[in-house]
Amino acid sequence: MDGPWIVLYTDAPPPSNGQLGPLKGVAKQVIDLKKGTYKNELYVGGSGVDQDQNAWVSAVLEATWKEWDGVYLDANDDDSSNIDSDNDSTIDHGATTWRVDFVSLTLSIFQVPIFTQTFQEGTARTWKMTYLDDDTRIVRAGKTGRGEDDWIFYMRRGGSGGAGIV
Repeated sequence: MDGPWIVLYTDAPPPSNGQLGPLKGVAKQVIDLKKGTYKNELYVGGSGVDQDQNAWVSAVLEATWKEWDGVYLDANDDDSSNIDSDNDSTIDHGATTWRVDFVSLTLSIFQVPIFTQTFQEGTARTWKMTYLDDDTRIVRAGKTGRGEDDWIFYMRRGGSGGAGIV
């Protein structure tokens, strides 16, 4: 799962779907398993194998991840309704689901960062791995961990490691 993934289909809103306002480009996720980080990258007007090189507009969301504990992200108290109904001592939610904590979002023009937003602590989502092989990955990502707010992401293995923004 480590490395770059190109989003081929999603029912998620922009910019996760490859759009930034009226501009359409390539949406990419780059996972670093050793560091426990990932980037959601959007490139418009790029070149190269994944159209992510020398893009004239890019947006990069940086985040960290850890195994999800089964507690819904909108939980405000210790009420058992705030825990996944399958949550018991025999289920390892983290085996298939991550809690992803957003760190920052950087918008760049011609590879020059023009704006960076730092997220408040606790700004998080869940990623549920639905399918994974060497070339294909299907993820359901949601705001809370509840199935009704999931978006589907269908991805293929990327050919480049990610241009990224410094």
